[in-house]
Order: sequence, then C-alpha cells, then structure tokens
Amino acid sequence: MDRAIAWVVLALVTAVPALLLAVTQQTSCADAAPGEATSSCTSGPLLGVTGSWIAGVVAAAVVVVAVAQVVRAVRDGRAAQD
Repeated sequence: MDRAIAWVVLALVTAVPALLLAVTQQTSCADAAPGEATSSCTSGPLLGVTGSWIAGVVAAAVVVVAVAQVVRAVRDGRAAQD
C-alpha cells in the first residue's frame, strides 16, 4: 500500500504545479511617450502557449502512469491477502 501512496503523491506533486503554471497569466505593458502613440498591453500564459501544452501533456502522462501503478499496487495487495 505504501507504493500506491507514493504514486498518488508523485501524481499530485507533478499535476498541481503544472496546472498552476499553465493557468497563471503574465501581463506586460509598454507605455508610449507622452503625446506619441498609445500604450499597449499583452497577456498570456506564464510558460507561453507551447510551454503550457508541454507541461499539461507531461503532467497528464505522469498522472496516467501513476493511476495505472496505483491500480496495480492495490490489486497486488489484495492478491497477497488471499
């Protein structure tokens, strides 16, 4: 059962920061000189669009592997009890 807990912890430690990095927005503004043009601001994901996708795919893969390992650990634990 300790193996299952370790996989759950790994999934959480991977997925939660990846999710936070993927949804955190970064905003930057460029002020124009007085009397010149207008100021402009841009906003987007902290890691960029590509980085957010990569973080999400890696986190999803780790979660899938972790779920498979938890199922395997629980099944092996039940088989050992029988």
